[in-house]
Amino acid sequence: MGGGTELEIVEEYEIEGRKRFRIRVKGTNIVLNVTASSPNEAAEKAAEIANNLGLIRKAGGAAGI
Repeated sequence: MGGGTELEIVEEYEIEGRKRFRIRVKGTNIVLNVTASSPNEAAEKAAEIANNLGLIRKAGGAAGI
């Protein structure tokens, strides 16, 4: 996979006072759950996780979110 539009925010919610985000790898059923204070921070965390797992190649920024 390449490019920079690989991830999308599916849901934003709060549990025990912490903001959580569900972020899907586009074209798959893979969803990453991260804790973050903003959508941009969540996108960066999800992009790093996806990159480490070899799901995407991080092209700078928030991987297209």
